[in-house]
Amino acid sequence: MKAITRLALILAIAILYVPLSVIAFFAYPFYLIFKEEG
Repeated sequence: MKAITRLALILAIAILYVPLSVIAFFAYPFYLIFKEEG
């Protein structure tokens, strides 16, 4: 039972982490541009 819970936790983290990493990947260059202008 513990292994299944651990697998579900890893899966939930992966599902949350992938969209956040994609958003960060696209947002970071824009952040640098705005920081340089400001």
